Amino acid sequence: MTRGGTNSPNPDPPVEQVGWADADRFVVGWVERPRGNRRPQAVLGAHAVRVLRGPLAERVHAPCAYVGGSEDARRAAPGAAFTLFEDPGLQHLLCTVMAPDTDGRDLLYAVRDASGELVGTVRRVAGGPLSPHTWRIDQPGHPEVTGTGKLGSLKSPGKKLGASTGLAVDLVTRALTAQDGAKKQKKPRTLHWYAGEEKVMESEGSDTVSVRTDWLDRRLAFAFALIGDGPKPAKGAAGS
Repeated sequence: MTRGGTNSPNPDPPVEQVGWADADRFVVGWVERPRGNRRPQAVLGAHAVRVLRGPLAERVHAPCAYVGGSEDARRAAPGAAFTLFEDPGLQHLLCTVMAPDTDGRDLLYAVRDASGELVGTVRRVAGGPLSPHTWRIDQPGHPEVTGTGKLGSLKSPGKKLGASTGLAVDLVTRALTAQDGAKKQKKPRTLHWYAGEEKVMESEGSDTVSVRTDWLDRRLAFAFALIGDGPKPAKGAAGS
C-alpha cells in the first residue's frame, strides 16, 4: 500500500535518491511518482527536496535531501526554522535554515552546514503597497543574487532599459501587481534570479525551482523553497 492509501498488484519500485549538490530542477514535497495516464493516483514517499527526472509521461521526483520536522530541527540545531538531512532516517544533517533575524522590515535567514559554518544567507526584502516582496541570496565569494518578478524578467543580458522607459515599466508592473493582488492570484508568480546579467535561477512561486548555474550552492536554493514565496513566509519549527 502506498502512503496515498492505494493497493497496486504491480507496485513501482521506490525512487532512488540522487545527489543534492547538482540538483537542477526540484520541488519540495511528498510525491515520488505523479499521477498520470497510467497511474490514477500519485505515489507518495518521505517529505523531501525532490529532483524532477525523466520525460513527462514517466516523470519521477527523486529525493536528494530530506526535510526534518519541528522536533528534528530542535534536536539538530536550537533556533533552526528548517532542517535538511542527507538520509531518510534523518540522522545525517545536511544544513539548517535558522529562524530569521529582522533587519527593518526585511527577514534575513542564515543557512548553515552540518558543522555550523555559514553557507550563505537568504533575505526576504519587504515590498510596499504597490510592489511585492523580493529576494536576495548572498553566497560568500560570489556576487549577490537578486530574485524579482515581472520587472526583473525584462532585464535580460545585453538589454538595458533607459531611465524613462524603466520608470514607465515599473509603474505598469506595480499597477498589474496591485490588480493581481486584488484578484488573489491562484497561480504562483514566476521569479527571475540574476547575479548582474547572469541568470542564476528561476522559480514558480516556491513550488518548482530551476537552477541554471553551477556555482550556486543548492542549499541556498533549498532554503528559499522551504521558506516559501507566499504573502507570509513559512515559520517551520520557529513558529511551533
